[in-house]
Amino acid sequence: MTARPARAARAVDALDGRLGGGGHQPERPRWDCLSCRQPWPCPPARVQLGEAYGPDRIGLAMYLGALLFVAVGEIPAASPGELFERFVAWTR
Repeated sequence: MTARPARAARAVDALDGRLGGGGHQPERPRWDCLSCRQPWPCPPARVQLGEAYGPDRIGLAMYLGALLFVAVGEIPAASPGELFERFVAWTR
């Protein structure tokens, strides 16, 4: 296994801790929120992630980029650009 997939796997494993055990977790492989059924990261998950990272927007974007790497493989019908907007662009 190369470093990139291993890093992405660790990012997925860390989701529960990053979200504080909240109910807005992604249901994989569809990446919809288990709680509100919206595409994940849903608005409540974005708030939780933003609070977890505080002012470290670069760290947040890097973390979500690792999750994006996983989601691209699990949601083949979605375009990479669409997934980038969904996972990373909101961190700006």
